[in-house]
Amino acid sequence: MKKTFTPQDLWRFTYLSWPALSADGKYAAVTVKTPDAAGVCQPAVRVMEADSGRVAYASPAGVHEMQPRFGQDGALYVLSDASGAYQVWRLSLTDGSRDQKTTLRHGVDHYDAQNGVIAFSAPLWPEEIENGTAFHEMTAEEKTAWEKELDNRPYVAEDLTYKMDEWFGMRKGEWPRLGLADERGQRLLPQVQGEECVYPALSPDGKTVAFFSYPYGGPKGRTAELTICRDDGAPPDRFSFNLSFSPTQAPVFSPDGKSVWAPVWQTFENGASPAAARFDLATGKPVFYPDLQEEGVCEGIDEMIAGRTENGENRACFAVWKDRLLFLAGFRGRTGLFSVLLDQPGAVEAVPGDFEDITGFAINARGDTAVLAGSFQSPADLYVNGKRLTDEHAWLSEYDLPMTEEIHIPSRDGKAELTYFYTHPIGVTSPAPAVLDIKGGPETMYARAYWHEFHALAAAGFGVIHGNPRGSAGFGRSFRSGGVCWKDEAMHDLIDMCRDAVRRGWVDKDRLGVTGGSYGGYMTLKLIGKTHDFAAAAGQRVFANPGTSYGTGDVGWVSAGGDIPPHFSMLDYLIDRARGSNVSRVDQIDTPLLLLHGYKDYRCTFEQAEQMFIAMKERRPQVPLRLVMFPKENHALTRTGNMKNQVRHLQEIVDWMQAHLTGKGEAHE
Repeated sequence: MKKTFTPQDLWRFTYLSWPALSADGKYAAVTVKTPDAAGVCQPAVRVMEADSGRVAYASPAGVHEMQPRFGQDGALYVLSDASGAYQVWRLSLTDGSRDQKTTLRHGVDHYDAQNGVIAFSAPLWPEEIENGTAFHEMTAEEKTAWEKELDNRPYVAEDLTYKMDEWFGMRKGEWPRLGLADERGQRLLPQVQGEECVYPALSPDGKTVAFFSYPYGGPKGRTAELTICRDDGAPPDRFSFNLSFSPTQAPVFSPDGKSVWAPVWQTFENGASPAAARFDLATGKPVFYPDLQEEGVCEGIDEMIAGRTENGENRACFAVWKDRLLFLAGFRGRTGLFSVLLDQPGAVEAVPGDFEDITGFAINARGDTAVLAGSFQSPADLYVNGKRLTDEHAWLSEYDLPMTEEIHIPSRDGKAELTYFYTHPIGVTSPAPAVLDIKGGPETMYARAYWHEFHALAAAGFGVIHGNPRGSAGFGRSFRSGGVCWKDEAMHDLIDMCRDAVRRGWVDKDRLGVTGGSYGGYMTLKLIGKTHDFAAAAGQRVFANPGTSYGTGDVGWVSAGGDIPPHFSMLDYLIDRARGSNVSRVDQIDTPLLLLHGYKDYRCTFEQAEQMFIAMKERRPQVPLRLVMFPKENHALTRTGNMKNQVRHLQEIVDWMQAHLTGKGEAHE
């Protein structure tokens, strides 16, 4: 008899990211993350022979390593904490030697290595630059003393961009700096005081650095620009052209070093598509790839995936190879590799392959390819030239795995075709209790990917409805234009997916629950506030009141975009944001509600959950209600949070649905 998947099984997952290939195609490398006993997912690097899968290198025990890259000399570069903080190291796969290349005081965030030169980004405090300790790596004793001092030091804000969810709150006085390391030693690049710079990339000759900078203050504080710095002492150049850059990865140089590519949003009359802009370094003029004047086989560069069991960043979602650009894209519920000819920016083709869900890839000059690919039934493994090199989740074969079907239905207004997936419950006959699971984003996509939340619910006897309402990415620009995700059309789409599953005989309409995080948390509250279709709800990282999010979470002022009409008073503006908020519908809610939230969530701040909790307790005390707060987690709790908290979070959802949809077990109230 096969096993039943439970939240505790999250401890068994292995997360692969950042694939890399050697120039000769002999080796493939990948970052492997696994949870330690404390629940922290720690990274290690594994190098395998591409033809046999034999492990040629693995990070030493107790050492954490990530971001593997192969140099032109065949050496392996990694970020390693072997010396205490993450620094750039050069490793020889031939003789096993290790050479530390950087000694930044607080370590390195990202780096690139080309032609014997290393470009890096690192957090530094102004006084460390002034007193000459920037390149003096801390001892363990110095680090302990520094962290104690930092805990008691006041943080100062002088501009609108003073906190972000990724920073776990306020900046603590650090200044993200860029620098170079080569035979001349280590040095910082010229930089405007306080200007944040991220994701450095080196030209093949190692003489030019491309990166993203944030030169603006105020409402434009999160507007990035592509910046070029040449190692000749000249001031940096910015390549702007009023483009909307998307700095989710480092820029990419062409093999000849004459142009650089950067992720952008290309604007059309019916919306925008994610693309790569190719900038000629001589003229600075951009060309867009793919140039999707008319959408066809994809919607642009970017996976745009929500609901995938993964942990770790990938190097890039596009790469230049010979006469074409290869890139990852999500489209109509699938993710895959696509290519576009450099001399025909609109000529997009899907790269043939049998993979359902590609999460990352790499290609070398010979054309060897490494992909990380998974499916509904398993998270990603590594394949090189189509050959499987890892089998990290063979243990899942011991478990009952649910079947998932893909369904297409028309929207009720006839303006769109909707795609949803139904994951059948295990061991329960239809019609079954079910849960509508709503993705975050909202401009993301549920696809044919493994998401442990679906599997835990299915194993507990629930069908799972997960789909892409209007506002989702991957179904065309018009499908997500005009802010439709915040309007009733998206809500109607979700309801209609549920009703279709009921009509097919799969789901018991009286035992239907709803859950979702971030935008999914917003929509969960909206559905129980405007309908009586659901018998239980679990709001994760909820967005309850745009009026108060303006002055608390990072997305509040970013969403305003500096576009508050001049004739609006601030009171008028806040009232306008709060009008129709989820917390205003509390008097209509009779659905048992579980609220799950990280205390250090600076995207949908914890006060959003508190508002719902307090209002419900005062106005609707008869409705079962529970608030679970995770003290040290941010908005990424269910993706990169401590494993102990991920397990508890998932168990809370399963227990709540069992108690209120099936009467089995108990929900803690």
